[in-house]
Amino acid sequence: MAEIILHHYALSPFSEKIRRILAYKKIPWRAVEQPVIAPKPDLTPLTGGYRRIPVMQIGADIYCDTALMVQMIESRYPEPACVPTEEAGVVALLEDWADHRLFMQVVPPVIVELLPALPPNFIADRSAMSAGFTQEAFVGAAPHALAQTKQSLTRLEAQLTNQSFLLGANFTVADAACFHCVWFLKNSPRVWVEVTRRPALAAWVARIEAFGPGKMQPMTGAEALTIARNAQPGDLSGGDSADAEFAIGDNVAIVADDYGKERTTGRVARLAANQITVLREDPAVGEIAVHYPRAGYRIAKI
Repeated sequence: MAEIILHHYALSPFSEKIRRILAYKKIPWRAVEQPVIAPKPDLTPLTGGYRRIPVMQIGADIYCDTALMVQMIESRYPEPACVPTEEAGVVALLEDWADHRLFMQVVPPVIVELLPALPPNFIADRSAMSAGFTQEAFVGAAPHALAQTKQSLTRLEAQLTNQSFLLGANFTVADAACFHCVWFLKNSPRVWVEVTRRPALAAWVARIEAFGPGKMQPMTGAEALTIARNAQPGDLSGGDSADAEFAIGDNVAIVADDYGKERTTGRVARLAANQITVLREDPAVGEIAVHYPRAGYRIAKI
């Protein structure tokens, strides 16, 4: 079985979501450290433009968006389960809440405190992804975002008061999704105290951190590109959903519907109810299959 390669950087909250799942399942993986800001010359050949972190690579198959990465990890390594069949719906709902609402609450107050330590062009880089990501916007949003964060932390505390994890005795993707947002608060001692003063929440954080770093080995970006170049896309079977205005063989553009202007273009090779795969060519790696979830992305024929 081809190894999992995660293109990430240490500070990335969404990378931590996937790192926790890999650690919990004890899955060996390779880590490619990507820059915090553009350009990302060892990533663009793989995705065709998408530059959110993390990106997961398996040979010449590239997976964008952590929601889809979770699905692929779970299908390849089903035990121990992170998406129990009987709780799949509530896991997905909590994951979506954490990845979008909770994430947007915790980011402004932390980023405001991190500004002196971030790369000089960080704000300009994020503004290029979305016009609303300016220093003034972060500073203006921070007080309300912090107030909302406290509300969310109190809800998590209530859910965890009588159980080890959010849905009971076992760790699930719901925990991974909420954890990466809470973990990001560690970058602000002023905000982190809101976690430590909630004992059940603090114990839950410690429980997940006890998984350790996982079975990770570093890899260079050049090595990852070589692996892609020497492989062929292998995750193309199944699908063929007919519920969209595009079909197998169509050329499409895919772009996130919340923030980020970067898009991936390619020829539709697989179309399922909840995901889409496009084939694209790049001089650095040859033919690549790029996989996206359909939820959260605009897909249009070109």
